[in-house]
Amino acid sequence: MVLYMRIRHKNFANPLQAYFGLGDVLFFVSITPLFELKKYLVFLITSMLFAIILYFLFLKEKEIKSIPLAGFSSILLGFILIVKNFLEPFFLLLC
Repeated sequence: MVLYMRIRHKNFANPLQAYFGLGDVLFFVSITPLFELKKYLVFLITSMLFAIILYFLFLKEKEIKSIPLAGFSSILLGFILIVKNFLEPFFLLLC
């Protein structure tokens, strides 16, 4: 993603200063123990797509130029944890 942004903007700035916030990095580092590597990568990609979708649905009209990636990703993580912890036992009863 950093490579794409550098090529697109022809800018070789520090990605933490230009594209990602410190909160985004800290959030994604702090949730690494929750997932295996393959599932973490799927979550990372899914959460970025989820953040882009939510940005275009809710924030594009307000002309906000930054996407709150950690905030939108935490919403997705909360949804995943709720589904996993509360709905999974009901699915086991059906099988």
